[in-house]
Amino acid sequence: MIAARKRLDTAMAAYRQTMGVQSQVVENVAADARSLDGLVARSQGAEGALQVGQATNQLLALTAKQQFQIQSMMAAQYRAETMEAARRAQEETDARAATKRFLGTGQAYTPH
Repeated sequence: MIAARKRLDTAMAAYRQTMGVQSQVVENVAADARSLDGLVARSQGAEGALQVGQATNQLLALTAKQQFQIQSMMAAQYRAETMEAARRAQEETDARAATKRFLGTGQAYTPH
């Protein structure tokens, strides 16, 4: 029972982490949208190669940031799914062992 509770707690912790990462990404999307608006406005008003290059670099940095966020979110989600699958597999193994202990050898009656 203690082992099952620990597995459940571990799976829940993985899900909480996943939800935290997803929540942070959602919050960042709004901030990134504002940043993108500003970057686009600056790039459209850029005069000269240096300003254009800087605007391009900022857009690329924003894209890289978003890709890292997606990777973090996917890693957290896969971790949670893996932990849940492991928990389920262990529960199935434990259930089979409990059933086998309950049924014993299957020789409930032995005539004398």
